[in-house]
Amino acid sequence: MTSSSFDLMDYVLRPATAVDREWLWQTKRTCLRPYVEQTWGVWDEDAQRTNFDDSFEPSEVHIITVGDRDAGYISARNDPFEIRLFNIMIAPEFQNHGLGTAVLRQLQEVAHRLFVPVRLRVLRVNPARRLYERIGFKVIEDTATHYRMEWLPA
Repeated sequence: MTSSSFDLMDYVLRPATAVDREWLWQTKRTCLRPYVEQTWGVWDEDAQRTNFDDSFEPSEVHIITVGDRDAGYISARNDPFEIRLFNIMIAPEFQNHGLGTAVLRQLQEVAHRLFVPVRLRVLRVNPARRLYERIGFKVIEDTATHYRMEWLPA
């Protein structure tokens, strides 16, 4: 799929339901597996699936749709003092066209209106860190495997 075959400004966020669980898992698996393998040397399918199933909370997940296709998802929780971004996963054929940036900017707009920070963790090997930095996130903690990052409303 080329960038000319879809208009990223026409994406919609729709609430996830239990019916989306398998698609969400497959998307996460596809997007995250290479970085988990780079970080820990192995992808333990059973452990990863169990972790996904145990933490699956449909009320925190929105599917990103472009046209009539599911293109990715964002998982976040609005708490009184922050928005916690758990995941943003963009299916490979929709990556590198600005969709993740557009969705994250929308999240920043919500945080700005609520006047709360957005906080996340990203694996050190994940190139998404550059995207986060480009849109104003700062590293607030550096561990052996992750960066904790934060964006503050102006």
